[in-house]
Amino acid sequence: MKILIILISFVSGLIFYDTNIFKGFDDYFNTTFNCQYNSVTSSIFFSDSFPNPPKIILTLEKIDTWFTNAYFFLQVTDIQPTYFDLKISCSSQRVYAIRVKWYAVLGCSYQVINYISTTSIVNMTFPHTLSNAKNGFVSLTGFQYSGNIDFLLKISELTSQSVSVEINKVDIKFQNLKKIGYQVVITEFDIINLGLQTSPGQYTSQLIQIESESWFVFNLQGLNYFTTQNIRLNLTYTNDSNTITYKFGTWSGTQTGSQHTQLWLNYQYKYFNCIKIQTQRKLVSNINDLPDKIINFIDLNLQYFNIGQFTFIVNQRLPYLKIEVSVKCFIGKVIQGSLHQKNNCDPSQTQVIKYQCQKNYNFIIFHLLFTSSTQTSYKFKIIITTQSIELIQVLQNQVELEQLLMKIEQLEL
Repeated sequence: MKILIILISFVSGLIFYDTNIFKGFDDYFNTTFNCQYNSVTSSIFFSDSFPNPPKIILTLEKIDTWFTNAYFFLQVTDIQPTYFDLKISCSSQRVYAIRVKWYAVLGCSYQVINYISTTSIVNMTFPHTLSNAKNGFVSLTGFQYSGNIDFLLKISELTSQSVSVEINKVDIKFQNLKKIGYQVVITEFDIINLGLQTSPGQYTSQLIQIESESWFVFNLQGLNYFTTQNIRLNLTYTNDSNTITYKFGTWSGTQTGSQHTQLWLNYQYKYFNCIKIQTQRKLVSNINDLPDKIINFIDLNLQYFNIGQFTFIVNQRLPYLKIEVSVKCFIGKVIQGSLHQKNNCDPSQTQVIKYQCQKNYNFIIFHLLFTSSTQTSYKFKIIITTQSIELIQVLQNQVELEQLLMKIEQLEL
């Protein structure tokens, strides 16, 4: 039996993730941009305000630089709840265009490491603080070169304490690569990696199915430059509601080879989903000595039974949530349980169970098992009244949402 339960949603005026394309360092769109033996800083504003400064991820979508003895490096110099500052530094040879796609995400499930080499270019290992890190990628944010170059960045190892970045070394050309800049992004979320794509010139992608609640990330990791013309690379998209295709290559002059990965980066927290329901009916002799309603969080060693509203936060990974809810059941009453059983916001997916109280039992225990995608921080609300007990999960996605996970009610016949 299924009934409709209204999803409670509050718009708080805050955001928890955001993304856009920045064209301020592209002289085709910004005719005042001139980066040559100097640096330029721009403030990039979010679509709304974050509760706290978010993490910033950068990817390159367009490069147009002078053909030799040139460099550029991108640096995020300041992050505030409403904006971040992006700085580009350039050599004496002009940089005409660097177009950037940026992603901003709040929370402790991501860590972004920014790096620019200072002397020789070597493989690097960085410490991190995400003990449950399961995925990562490295994204190019700048380089200095004096001739033909051929390089590829990749993550070679990810452990609970460190992440290692490897750069290949093509001996003849590697000496022409003077400095390198990149971001290392690690996360506890899932990343769908469609693989490394290598092209000596113009690249046209396959038809890519859009993944819900995820960002598509064109992640440039390497270049194979072998001409005496400018490095010119540009990304163009064609997409509809279901698919994405794109092209990456030059718009003028000789082609430059490139290597990139196609990533789907998950940014949405997920609701818990009830996957197991067991009930136990008892006849308890000392029923008057027990609370009217009790909710026990088995693995968290938490128990609530007083009337009121309570909030608690769990800062650890909970792949499962085991709960016991006990309620008194007297003649003339019906105990109704409503349980969220799908990992989305569709209220029609709420399972409803009813028990008409009988004289051979006066106490019902619901044994519930919930599961969720990997996260490391959870917020819950519990509301206990004289008639019901509710468990609500609070998610901080684009807006703050509240999903009713469970409601146990004592109803009249």
